[in-house]
Amino acid sequence: MRKKFRIIVFVIVVFLITSCTKQQEKNEIYSFSGKNETVTINNGLIIVTNDSEKFIGGDLTFNGEEPSDVKYSATKFFFYKDGVENIILNNIVSIETTTKGTPKGTNIQQDMGSISSKDLFYGDNLEQIKKSLNFSVSGILMNGEKFEYNLVLDVKKTY
Repeated sequence: MRKKFRIIVFVIVVFLITSCTKQQEKNEIYSFSGKNETVTINNGLIIVTNDSEKFIGGDLTFNGEEPSDVKYSATKFFFYKDGVENIILNNIVSIETTTKGTPKGTNIQQDMGSISSKDLFYGDNLEQIKKSLNFSVSGILMNGEKFEYNLVLDVKKTY
């Protein structure tokens, strides 16, 4: 009986020690969105776990007439750290001209894409991102006209 009691106490102590020293599971989910008179970003996510960090750019919509016949466009998500712009995700699309006929432009991609890595956000970058996440879409139309729209995004912890 005494031996059984010691074994039970030993198992409980070992369980408590391993439970207390075991690395806590990290799961954080942030959503972001934003809107101004020209563009809207919805459904953006930042997912942080012990094993990976993922940035999902969400969806872009235009609040009015979307630029059409786009020859070149660039979208980027970025934040400021110590006054310096740090790019998280950057997408560039360029239409090559053809030798036959008139070159036709395209519309801007609505899905902003994603990026993931073990160490996507270094140090306190996630804290900086939560405070100063920005989005920009710029480009050139087939007629040579340039456009650029900027948006500050609102980041909220959802889990």
